[in-house]
Amino acid sequence: MKRTLEIEFLLDNAKTKTISLLDPKDDISDAAVKAWADNVVAKKAFLVGGAFPVAYKGANVRTVEVEELA
Repeated sequence: MKRTLEIEFLLDNAKTKTISLLDPKDDISDAAVKAWADNVVAKKAFLVGGAFPVAYKGANVRTVEVEELA
């Protein structure tokens, strides 16, 4: 099973950007993700098409079951 943490930000151009991180900890909390995301916003840690993140919009853990064909 593949797990991905998806963190969504609101950008200063009114668009959104989702960052995906593979294999998050099993006990990851919304508070921990929000604290990290708030730090990203405060430091303007990345730029997307000329726009900076201005707010944390939300996060979720996506679980996908992968079945290989033989």
